[in-house]
Amino acid sequence: MRLSPSWQAGLALAALSLLAGVLPGALPALEWERHAIADGQWARLLTAHVAHLDAHHLLFNLLGLALIIDLLMECWRWHALASLLLFSALGTSLLLWFCEPGLQWYAGLSGLLHGLWAGAALDGCLRRRSLLHAGALLALAIKLGWLNQGAGAMPVLPVAHAYGAASGLLWALLRRALTGAPIRLE
Repeated sequence: MRLSPSWQAGLALAALSLLAGVLPGALPALEWERHAIADGQWARLLTAHVAHLDAHHLLFNLLGLALIIDLLMECWRWHALASLLLFSALGTSLLLWFCEPGLQWYAGLSGLLHGLWAGAALDGCLRRRSLLHAGALLALAIKLGWLNQGAGAMPVLPVAHAYGAASGLLWALLRRALTGAPIRLE
């Protein structure tokens, strides 16, 4: 049985996250850390998304990743996956940098996951007018609007979720514009 590109990318992201979780000293070396980025460690704009605070944080993020892949990204190709992953990761990190000047550190997949969720859902709406994808956009709006206040004892940065979602939405709109097809929201 051959895994789809979506599952291959998801498993690779999960493997990197798991590896970062077991390597001693990985979190401080990979996290989004303002002073390190300012000193030229730009890779942290990407690596922060595979670093997690603890196993609980990682488990919740990997569960979200599996749901997004299974429900919204069933027939994606590598180029679309790679571009959405990079756009969402960089978009989240850069928005944190420019819009949250007091933020000193960030770690986890959640911003990137919200980018995948938003990008895949809007892309499905624009390309196929899918009710599933429209429902996913509505669920994302509800989550961001009312349910984005925290996750119990786990530290959450709700603004990263919003920045990830904004990055994913922008990616879907740019992708649609670059393919030359008109955007139809019927």
